[in-house]
Parts: sequence; structure tokens; C-alpha cells
Amino acid sequence: MASTPSINPSQISARNTEGGARFNAVLFAALDALEEAKIPFALIGGIAASGLGRPRSTHDIDFFVRPEDAEATLNALGAKGFRTEKTDIEWLFKAFQDDILVDIIFKSKGEIYFDEEMHGHCKPVEFHGRKVPLVSPEDLTIIKCAVHTEGGPHHWHDALAILSHATIDWDYLLKRARRAPRRLLALLLYAQSSDILIPNYVIASLYDYIFTKEGTKVPVQILHKAAVSLSHPPESRPPEYIVAHIRDALAEDERTAQQDLKILLSGKKLLVKGDCPTEERCRAIEEVIRSIAPDYEINNQVRVFAMPAPDRAEEIS
Repeated sequence: MASTPSINPSQISARNTEGGARFNAVLFAALDALEEAKIPFALIGGIAASGLGRPRSTHDIDFFVRPEDAEATLNALGAKGFRTEKTDIEWLFKAFQDDILVDIIFKSKGEIYFDEEMHGHCKPVEFHGRKVPLVSPEDLTIIKCAVHTEGGPHHWHDALAILSHATIDWDYLLKRARRAPRRLLALLLYAQSSDILIPNYVIASLYDYIFTKEGTKVPVQILHKAAVSLSHPPESRPPEYIVAHIRDALAEDERTAQQDLKILLSGKKLLVKGDCPTEERCRAIEEVIRSIAPDYEINNQVRVFAMPAPDRAEEIS
């Protein structure tokens, strides 16, 4: 059985301080309250951002719960000695203990809720010896880019760190993107410009969803247009996305790491042209392409091109 991942070790030092010890005590007391009350929840905010992306400090605790569980959460914390308040009945309650703030969030910007799908994708992570449930990296990415404002630039950078460090289920990210598609598209394009590996088909799919000619009445299923499983019949796969899948696979496979090939698609025929340094690399290129497009006829015209060795040592003046 795989072990539970641990939040970045750079946070361990926090528990050796008086403030860190108080923070952990309040967090664990709040976790006990919600678990004893059997309330479904997940952590978002700084703890989740540290667990899924970059290590950073945080001074409050953010619980994400269903709207129908918000009052029960407040009552459960109150029974454990927390001071509570109904701050905003639309989306936020608060609880306090030992000068530590606990936010009870039941609606995030963009009409994002802790629904069954989000609950089912939660990720358990170890925090200072305690297993805590975090929202998935995909859901936290969307929450972060949706809530980002000029006054809260850390949300944007938290999302970039998640894309850079977490293992992303791109199809699930596309499915959840309906809550903030333009924000997510902007984030993914920015991430690519920062050399974070984002599959091209994900960006192309979001672009189609947002700017399709059918307008805003297009069903959400269009988000999956580019992510059609490649085990489906070839005629169901949009050609431009098959080529994008192949390019992504060639770039990511350590045997190839190839991004400068010419890939042409005509019907069920794939033509691949370009240069590579070894016969092994050429064979690996074809193997990767066949694994992505097994139903296609592949014409591999990639040739071995080795740089000639210099006839004398280069002199450096």
C-alpha cells in the first residue's frame, strides 16, 4: 500500500515554536470535532497549498464543507470550546481558539461548492504526524485561479506551484474547469510561458469550449472533446488533438524527449519526419507513437543524424 505523502518538510520546524505548537493544537482539535460529528470536509488554503504545491507559511485554517453542513460544523467546533460567529450566511462562518482563526467556507468564488465529486477526489496528506484530507490538486488549482485578485496574488502563485509539483489528472481538471474556464485558460497559458509542462490538448480543449461558434449554450461535454480516450475508434478522435497527444508523449518520455519532429496526419496515416541522434532514439520515437495511436498506419521517416566529431581540439583564447 502506498504511503500517505507528507507536507513539505520545511514546515516541520513550525511545530518546534510556541506559535507552531498552538496552531497544530487548534488544527487537530478542529479535525477531531469534524470527524467526531462525521461531517464531510477537506482543507483548502495555506495548508493545502503547502501539501500540493509550494511550502509557505499560513496563520489560519480553512475547512471546505457543504452548505448544508455549515451550521453543523460551527456547532461541532462550538462544542469543543471554539468561539464561533456566522460571518456571512452566503459563504463563510468563523471559529476561534487560542488566537487561531478557523474559516468554515461553504461556497468559493465562481459558485464552487464542496460537492460529491470534489469529496471523492480528496487527497490524504500527512501533516505533523496527522493525516489530513486536502482537496485534489485539480480542484485547488481551479479554486485558486478563480479567487485570485490584485490584493491576493499568492493565490495565482499557489496554483502555478500546484501545476508544477503535483500529479495532475488533466481530464478531471477539464471536467471541473466549467467553474472558471477563462481564469484556468489564462493560468495554463501563463504556466506554459513559465516552462511548466501543460499538455497542449488541455489548452486547446479549453479554448474550444470558451470560443466555440455555438457560444455559451455549448454543453459541458465539449471540455472532453480533446481528451477522448485513445482507445476509442480513430474516427472519434479530433486529428489536431491526436497530434498534440503524440507531441506531449514524445516530450515527456525520457527515451525520446523529442519536440522538433514534423508529424503529419491524413486519415488513418501518420507521417513522422525529422532527425534524431541514435537508432535507439528512432525506435523509441516509433514505439511512443504506436502506444498513443495504435490504430494508425505509421510511416516513420525519422533519420539518424550524428554531429561529426571535430578534427582537432577547439582552442579557447
